[in-house]
Amino acid sequence: MRIIDMHAHVDVCEPLHWHDTATKLVKLMDEAGIEKAVVSAYLNLPGPDMTCAERLWNSIEPYKERFMMFLRMDPWFGQEAVDFLEESCRTYPVRGVKLHPAHYTLHPYGELTVNLCRKAGELGLPVLFHCGDEMMCLPLQIGELAAQCPDTVVILAHMGGYAHNRDAIEAAKKYKNIYIDTSEVPLVKEIRWFVNELGAERIFFGTDAPCCDPLVELKKVLLAGLSEEELEMVLYKNAVRVMGLEGEK
Repeated sequence: MRIIDMHAHVDVCEPLHWHDTATKLVKLMDEAGIEKAVVSAYLNLPGPDMTCAERLWNSIEPYKERFMMFLRMDPWFGQEAVDFLEESCRTYPVRGVKLHPAHYTLHPYGELTVNLCRKAGELGLPVLFHCGDEMMCLPLQIGELAAQCPDTVVILAHMGGYAHNRDAIEAAKKYKNIYIDTSEVPLVKEIRWFVNELGAERIFFGTDAPCCDPLVELKKVLLAGLSEEELEMVLYKNAVRVMGLEGEK
């Protein structure tokens, strides 16, 4: 069965002792049988280090058929961030945006983030949010953004975190442009619960590798008691549909 990972990372930054290379991630993917993965870096753009996008692309280009590049961004920069996203799409094969609101301390539903996410939607790019128990990363907050960006696919990572998974379900029920990824889900039974509540077509497989072991993240999904059809949707069919991968291997 095919497997596509909708949440992983690549970044190499010597001053910060980051050595998460594309080669390292490909090895982990191969061990788990993952054919393709969404990857973003750890620093936000625009920002003090404007080389992040170039560094990410240089790392993944030798394996470009294995990766989908998401820009990790900072909405605080307003129109500069919107312009940067458009320019980056002309420079690199950008396939989505990653946002981690706790790292730039903006409420997800505020004007700056909404404007950036609307632009992503116009460009056909999904937006992957770190969604957990930290303030400014809560599912209901991101749901308020999804309401203002109905044409943007919004992905809630980590199934809403340890304490806010019910809120993630409620947000996704209310706003049909919300999807959920399974990365770092603490309990296997929660995957079955989310599929029962939302339908398998709203759930993506994610690992957060190399922070988490893809083999462990995959095992959780395989133990969740999904039917073969549900498993296919979660592991690859939803990613193929949303990311437009029908013509790609």
